Amino acid sequence: MPFVFNFNARHMETSIQNLAERASKSASREMRKSAIKIRDLARSYAPYETGALERAIDYSTVKSANRRNVFVVHVDETRLNAKGKLVGDYFRIMEKELHPFGRKSSKRYFTLGVGSRAKAAGGKKVGGRFLARAVKDGTVDMLANARAAVTRSLSGIQFIDSDYSPESGRN
Repeated sequence: MPFVFNFNARHMETSIQNLAERASKSASREMRKSAIKIRDLARSYAPYETGALERAIDYSTVKSANRRNVFVVHVDETRLNAKGKLVGDYFRIMEKELHPFGRKSSKRYFTLGVGSRAKAAGGKKVGGRFLARAVKDGTVDMLANARAAVTRSLSGIQFIDSDYSPESGRN
């Protein structure tokens, strides 16, 4: 009995486009989860005085030139704290010059205040370089998780229609 195979190029093209879309969405979901994790870590590592710095840490989604989602964790430096000062000024000092973890190039010496020490007593790694440390700690498994999500989204793929019957040789 001859083997007959009808090839439908349009179906194949549509299937490939759908797979690419599904894989892209899966990777994007994982990247969003990583951005949220980094934001939450940065908030927990940030020094605490009035809470304005923690509230100023957030993430946003922007579209890249090739229409892909890019997730950016940032500090809203224009936000005002309870004393009416810009959070950005406080952020730069706390990120680069606060001990522990900071003071890489500064002659000034800043230590944790009362609120930060209370926060650190709860087991949090409060201190300088809080945003850099959050990125480092939050991206440990990011690529592996994205790869696993894409693999899961591509599992169980069929390019041949499910109504194919080898006995009849027809679709």
